[in-house]
Amino acid sequence: MKRIQFSGIIETASLLTLAGLLGCSGGNSPNPEPPSMLIATSLSYTDPAGTGYRFVRDASLSTSDKLVLALRGPEQGTGRGVSFGVSADTTKAAFVKINATDVELAQNASFNLGVTEPKLFKCVTNGDTLKVSIAQKGTTAPAQPLSGTLARVALQLQPNVIKNTNIALSVTADARILPSSGNSQPMTIAVGTLVAR
Repeated sequence: MKRIQFSGIIETASLLTLAGLLGCSGGNSPNPEPPSMLIATSLSYTDPAGTGYRFVRDASLSTSDKLVLALRGPEQGTGRGVSFGVSADTTKAAFVKINATDVELAQNASFNLGVTEPKLFKCVTNGDTLKVSIAQKGTTAPAQPLSGTLARVALQLQPNVIKNTNIALSVTADARILPSSGNSQPMTIAVGTLVAR
């Protein structure tokens, strides 16, 4: 009788120990944070191929965790404005101002907006998409070369993104260029590959 009772005590203690270990394992946590060594600390961007309209990394303004993308155009032609939408998985990389003092979530890098209001430059966010419209007023100011940087946008790495995660990045189909003469025309903007590192 004593041996059986002693055995029962051991079995009960073992079950309690096992239950305690399982309870501390974190398996029941609804949103467990990944270990720090698995968390990304930077954004890596590979520029797209080609020489048409494209988003390329602006090395002079980008930091390890903030990617600044410059919209560049083809080698030929001049224009007076652009309109585009760029989408990203903002749970992993969110649109932010390039400089804290900026008014908009993008920068005009080329077009002459004049000194009087209203200036034709506006950014609007809708979910994961940032819409940007920039245009010169009238035809007094000369059209600008399209080969340089036309506009810039920035993406900030978000917390707890796992290393080596591909981050969705795309341009909406309604992008348009306002050439030096005539009405606005559709344009296709190439994007590269964005990865959390």
